[in-house]
Amino acid sequence: MVYEKKSKISCEEVFNKADNFFEQELGLKRDKEEDCSSYTGGGGHVKISCCKEDNKSVVEIETREWDRMVKKFLKKI
Repeated sequence: MVYEKKSKISCEEVFNKADNFFEQELGLKRDKEEDCSSYTGGGGHVKISCCKEDNKSVVEIETREWDRMVKKFLKKI
């Protein structure tokens, strides 16, 4: 499943919140690239990309097996 949200916070802050939520709280393994972060574990994955559009950040999240947690994360940003 793919989710998308526009957020007022910066992409840097989105990635920091993602690290805290998916890696530290949920214990998923992180793989970081320049404009995206991937987290794996529990038989699934979460891939987050972010880019600036006008005065907002556009966050796209692709996931398998982590939909409920992705929806929870999207509420935090």
